Amino acid sequence: MTNEYVSALYTWGQFTPEFALVALAALILMADCFVPQISKRVYPIVAAAGAFIAAFFMGQTSPFGMIACVTTALVLLLAYDYRKVTCASVGGAGVEEGTTELYSLLLVACAGVCALAEARDIIMLFVSLEVVTLSSYVMAGYFRRNQGSIEAGVKYLVLGALSTGLMVFGAAWYYGTTGSFMLSAELVHSLFTCPMVELQTGFFLAVGLLLLGAFFKAGAAPMQIWIPDVYQGSPTPVSAFLAVASKAAGFAVLAAILVPFSRLYSIHPEKVGIIVTSLAVVAAVTLLVGNLGAICQNNAKRLLGYSSIGQAGFILVFFTNIGTPGMMEYVVGYLVAYMLATTAAFYAIAMVRTQRGSEEISAFRGLGKTNPRTAFLITVAFASLAGVPLTYGFLAKFYSFASLVEATHYQSGLIWLLPFMIVGAAVGFYYYFKVLREMYWEKPQDGDKPLNVPVITAAVLTGCAIAIIWLGTEPLIFVAQ
Repeated sequence: MTNEYVSALYTWGQFTPEFALVALAALILMADCFVPQISKRVYPIVAAAGAFIAAFFMGQTSPFGMIACVTTALVLLLAYDYRKVTCASVGGAGVEEGTTELYSLLLVACAGVCALAEARDIIMLFVSLEVVTLSSYVMAGYFRRNQGSIEAGVKYLVLGALSTGLMVFGAAWYYGTTGSFMLSAELVHSLFTCPMVELQTGFFLAVGLLLLGAFFKAGAAPMQIWIPDVYQGSPTPVSAFLAVASKAAGFAVLAAILVPFSRLYSIHPEKVGIIVTSLAVVAAVTLLVGNLGAICQNNAKRLLGYSSIGQAGFILVFFTNIGTPGMMEYVVGYLVAYMLATTAAFYAIAMVRTQRGSEEISAFRGLGKTNPRTAFLITVAFASLAGVPLTYGFLAKFYSFASLVEATHYQSGLIWLLPFMIVGAAVGFYYYFKVLREMYWEKPQDGDKPLNVPVITAAVLTGCAIAIIWLGTEPLIFVAQ
């Protein structure tokens, strides 16, 4: 890759937020090493502030990067409230040694997602994705005193290596068929007009392999197998990061790969239709695996793991409508709805885990009686995930259904995907409401005291609930006016 090639695609200035995040991560590590007088409780707050500032700048250039930065900031604040469990699982109860590295890794992984969201060629795409993946390996297995965390790290490492190999193989085929690493509509158009069928076949193989690598991060079938075990075994803040920021990275990769095809739908409908049909099949399988797999789950983090798979299926439906302008805006909107609800859900799980010592759904028992206000905020989050009307999650799912209907105008054969979406949405009500049933229908057991809700957790739960309801009802308010 020549300097002229790089300068034609990127500028140093556009990666300023990424450099700043990495520099902040290094500064935190150096301060922890050479200035031990500073309380370790300061570092997650400083790191979260840096991520929020980066989100402001990323919002002007990349919505995926902005989502990743906001999520990282909220995860760092969650790590502050979760530090009691972190200390016990890393250095021993009351010992905060070894906790600072987790905050730095989160910042580095966030920088990787931001760089990935601005990638315009396969090399930048791959390098940025590996920054996220390598950081996530370490974070998933960060609790060295917890066997489940070690197992999660190993599983993520092994399966992540497989997805990396597929992407490298796909990149090699892509370069071999196009002679370039650039992701552009002009390049795809020139290949589609090439009379050599073998070359086009090799190109579709390359795209398929690249998509499989993206499916791993997005949590889509058939690359979703790692999610439930890794989410359950990882530290809860890391699970929250993987569920939202890592998923945003996966869909940023999908967008980078598929956007060139969106500009060619009217010119090469048959060839682009092959990609669209393949995405529809993946979306259908993902919806079934995620939603049906969540039914029998009793662990809250595994439940959210299968939930993230099911939600990925609804987001994939938008990509079947790649011929319509503005498709990416709906993807970003769905990710924002998912971020608000999922982050709040993980805050609730962390709070229950810290004070009741369990991440099982049964640990939420009786919260409606012992902590009615907190239970209401948790209810809003899970209701949004289920798609209850008057929540932002309902609008997100509604737009997903509308996107499929609009896609049938271009390719009428896609209507078969609708029953899968209906089943996925209906089943979601059952397993999301398992948590609500425990809070409101089950009585507190002897010794179940009211939870002491930390200030940060209360603020985040309240903010997410307000945003979910406001964004979910705003269209009605606009219509009424």
